[in-house]
Amino acid sequence: MSKKTLSKRISFVSLTALVSGLISIVPVSTANAVTQAALSPNTLYLSTTKSITGSASAATTTQGMTTSVTSVGWLADSTATSASTDGGVYVNEGTIRTAVVAPGAQIGFSASGSATSGDGLTVTVTGGVLTSLVATAGDPGPNVTLSSANINSAYTTVTTSATGRDMINGIFSVTAAVGATATIAIYSGSSITGLATATAGTLRGMYKLTVATASSSGTYSAADSSIAQNACLAIAGTSSSSGSNIYDTTSRCANGAAGVIYLNLKDAYGAALTGSTITASATNSSLITSSTAAAAGSTANGATASYITLTANDAEQWIFAKQPVASTAGTSTISISVDGVAVATKVINWAGQVASLTVNEAVSNAVFSTSQADNTANIGSIAMGGSGIVYIPKDAAGNTVTLTSHPTVYAATGALVGATLSATTVTGYGAYSSSSTGYGYSMLVVPGNSLSGAGTYQLALTDDSGAYVLSPVIKTTVSRGSTNSFVASWDKAAYKFGDIATLTITVKDLYGNLMADGTALTGLTAGLIVSTAGFTPMGTACSDSSVVAAGVKTCKYAALNTEGTYSYSVDLNTVTAQSATLGSVPVAPSTVGVSNADVLKSIVALIASINKQIQALQKLILKR
Repeated sequence: MSKKTLSKRISFVSLTALVSGLISIVPVSTANAVTQAALSPNTLYLSTTKSITGSASAATTTQGMTTSVTSVGWLADSTATSASTDGGVYVNEGTIRTAVVAPGAQIGFSASGSATSGDGLTVTVTGGVLTSLVATAGDPGPNVTLSSANINSAYTTVTTSATGRDMINGIFSVTAAVGATATIAIYSGSSITGLATATAGTLRGMYKLTVATASSSGTYSAADSSIAQNACLAIAGTSSSSGSNIYDTTSRCANGAAGVIYLNLKDAYGAALTGSTITASATNSSLITSSTAAAAGSTANGATASYITLTANDAEQWIFAKQPVASTAGTSTISISVDGVAVATKVINWAGQVASLTVNEAVSNAVFSTSQADNTANIGSIAMGGSGIVYIPKDAAGNTVTLTSHPTVYAATGALVGATLSATTVTGYGAYSSSSTGYGYSMLVVPGNSLSGAGTYQLALTDDSGAYVLSPVIKTTVSRGSTNSFVASWDKAAYKFGDIATLTITVKDLYGNLMADGTALTGLTAGLIVSTAGFTPMGTACSDSSVVAAGVKTCKYAALNTEGTYSYSVDLNTVTAQSATLGSVPVAPSTVGVSNADVLKSIVALIASINKQIQALQKLILKR
């Protein structure tokens, strides 16, 4: 129907209504009707059933909406979550929903009012007019006569207020321009008594209808769609399922995992594509498949081809990709097209099987402690101020390998005999290696025994064939028991204004071993006194909670601009009683001023020098 024809139709209906003073009611059979009881109170229903006559039809029965209610120009409900029912969509509970319609759309509707007897009901629209109106009251109740007292002159608002639950049926004829928005809303409540109070009740629901062009509706819109690589999933098992992130995951897939691409394709009006053909292809012989529901990585086991046509193309869906070559690092580019037009490419990378294993000794613990439980309280764990063992597994191409378990201790010698690597992944204690972090970490658990001092360990993983992949042998030491002795010293004998002074505290056990990484300096809070007149702490002050790294803790101070000699005292709790370390440190300007004593010394030196020169001159004269 053209805009001109629609305009004439609306004008004719409006004129007829004004002349007659009411909207005509045409009785219909109720054999296939959905009764008022099927439409919940305070609900607005819009028909999505397409008319086969080119004109919409409204319910004209006292029983409410019927299967004969149809619409023209309905395109799509664009609200994120569905609220559909047989033959239509609905809105209630004060919700506002959105949809897309064609220019000149005619939408058959039914509005159900409050279940409280006497409450009024209003249907009001913008961007269009109301036609073919009929109202009922009661449950089901008789028709209510509609006249100019119930319908405003612009045919944009209609109200009823009668005994029983009110219901208004009709057609919303949209006149809004392309790109504009038309609305239809319902209100109900005891305060609605006529047109003057039409919206005085409670908003029960509203539909905002965007008027689309035929060329943009149902056509893929990149700005309104989401295509993103999501987290890779383990192919074995069903413990995890694909997500719906709208941003790309940059992590490399673990060896043997499934690559996942999330799709949510919409047109420019936010409506899901329901009539398009979507295809995907993969390079490097990677096999792909798809799912219309969040699924486990095992879905990829059903992939049999590198080119697929997605089985459904509405709302959310996922593509699952297999590793191109098993146990080998590889890459596959997934190309996605809508109706033959390329819309996105996603590059999925996989790591291969583990080929090498190293330990980052620079950040791993250098000293461990015996008799530690396998938990975060283990001296040397990150939670206790250490860093545990930081390991890096890589494939043959040099990519960090994502693991689902930690390495094991392959061989331990000396004081580490019987030590194991914790298998847990508690935060601050252990985390599996991943391509995103580039490493994994865990904690060495040393049994309680009489051993201490030097030791070595070696970590191991197995590749896909079951062969061992070993780390280099790592040398370390083990302390036993609590701190028994300490030494405190400064890095300089004297400091100038503005110098950074370092106080080093070294602690050992009863057997002369450096204390384990993460050992707390118990007693230091009360035992550390550095004159604040000469020095101020830098960063976090050293205290009882301070811990050592390889038996050593350094405390930093800034030398202040006050000349003098300043005292200090360092004391700790030790197994064998030890006296505090006492001393003093001088602080002076960087350019020392000249004192009177210095001037006097210089004069005396100068006179002595002159006397020597005179004596030398006299001897020379006498010789002549």
